[in-house]
Amino acid sequence: MSKKHTFEERVEFVAKHYRENSLNATKAWKKFAAERHIRPVLYLPLWIRNVAAAMLLLLALGSYLIYRHLQPDWVLIAAAPDQVTEVYLPDSSQVTLSAESTLRYNAKSFGKTERQVEMQGKAFYRVKRNEDCPFRISARNAQVTVLGTSFLVHEWEQDVEVQVLTGRVRFEAGQAQEVILTAGMKARYSDTEQKILTAEGADANALSWSNQELIFQEAPLQKVIHDLEVCYNVRITDSKPSTDSLRLTATFKQMPLEQVLFVINQTLDTKLKAEQP
Repeated sequence: MSKKHTFEERVEFVAKHYRENSLNATKAWKKFAAERHIRPVLYLPLWIRNVAAAMLLLLALGSYLIYRHLQPDWVLIAAAPDQVTEVYLPDSSQVTLSAESTLRYNAKSFGKTERQVEMQGKAFYRVKRNEDCPFRISARNAQVTVLGTSFLVHEWEQDVEVQVLTGRVRFEAGQAQEVILTAGMKARYSDTEQKILTAEGADANALSWSNQELIFQEAPLQKVIHDLEVCYNVRITDSKPSTDSLRLTATFKQMPLEQVLFVINQTLDTKLKAEQP
């Protein structure tokens, strides 16, 4: 039997038994794939993939524009009463706000075209260095400009005070001549005097309100009382008459006020008592 004859017989067999629509290739493939756990792969035409990519890009751009539109121009941070608040600015600079102090800045321009903040109250700054974009603080009618340093700014009533712990800052206020302050220096500007007064030796307890540490070296009693009031945000009274000759040398690190008062009263023979302001 020839191969040709065999092929003709096969064709005749198929023609005899074939019925239209009796063979479903798609159904047969699905059955074959399911039995062998074969996952079908979908191939999309190139133009469909290009359109999908463009739509995803437009969606991402639209989401960004909506985010930028909803982002506030100004951010305001306010520290609650009896609470010290830590703030991290967009440039990674750190600000510690004293109780009831406020800080505000333009979120859309800060770190891009300028680094400018406005404050009320008292705040300690650790500024990330950036010579191309100086850091500026506005407090009342005074301004402090820095490149990268740590310093304290205290604004109240008609005065602004700056104390520099590290680095160097420029202090401007009103019509007074600006001054340059370096580590260990402090300066105060008063609206009434219209001038800036500088002094060497920053107050050792300037940051007691944030770290709860007090250092006294032959400190007069009135200075001790003042620093206690600032550190613990209370009012201190002395029911026992005292003299200006009383001096205290002691260090208190994160101690409860009751214990601090007990030590001072035992040391100086005073009767200091704390009251809420």
